[in-house]
This record gives sequence, C-alpha cells and structure tokens, in this order.
Amino acid sequence: MLLPLTLAGVRAFGLGRWQSVLAKLAKIGKKHPARSYAGEAISSKAAQIATMVNVAAQHGIFRVHCLERSLVLWSLLARNGVESEVRYGARKENGQIQGHAWVEINGVVLNDDEHQDFLHF
Repeated sequence: MLLPLTLAGVRAFGLGRWQSVLAKLAKIGKKHPARSYAGEAISSKAAQIATMVNVAAQHGIFRVHCLERSLVLWSLLARNGVESEVRYGARKENGQIQGHAWVEINGVVLNDDEHQDFLHF
C-alpha cells in the first residue's frame, strides 16, 4: 500500500515533503529503537524487507520506479530500527540526464544493482 501512496505523494507534495511524511509514519509505527550496523553485515531483517518491497514493486498494480521503492524501503527500515540512507544519483546518457535512487546501510547498497553508473549526491 505504501508504494502507490508514495508514487502519488511524491507527485503531489514533492520529494522532501513526502520523505518527511514517511519519516513521521515510521516513528509512529516504530517497532524497535534505531540501530546502526557499523562493523556488522546487513541484517537478514533488512534484506527481507528489501526483498518484500522489490516483490511488491514488481507485482503491484501501479508501475513504481527506483525513487518510490527506495523511499518505502527507507521508511520500513526505519520503522524496524535499521538506520539507512536514500542515495540519489545522476548520469548523462544519449544526451539526456537520468536520475536514480537507492538505499544504503553504512555504504552497502541494499536494493539496487545499477547504481555504479550514477554519480551520487
């Protein structure tokens, strides 16, 4: 349900405002205190959440892109006490600027295989 809501929310309110909404929702439903995974492998819980978001994105009614998938994953990780960051990148291909988004936990990419070609900011 969060994927189509995020698709609409980003378009209606903008990225920054919608990310703030997701952050508030994560705090309301928080199940665990925040935890950093410095020095540890990415938890199986984080990997499971990433898999669920990707499956929902692939099989949902609405076509969502990397931005919506990454925002939802980031929010669900926060709700489960896992600190993560949404990364944004851009590249120029065939004369056009393309954007991309993915989620990292301590520099380890969780939900993407295509981020290498993008300059992140």
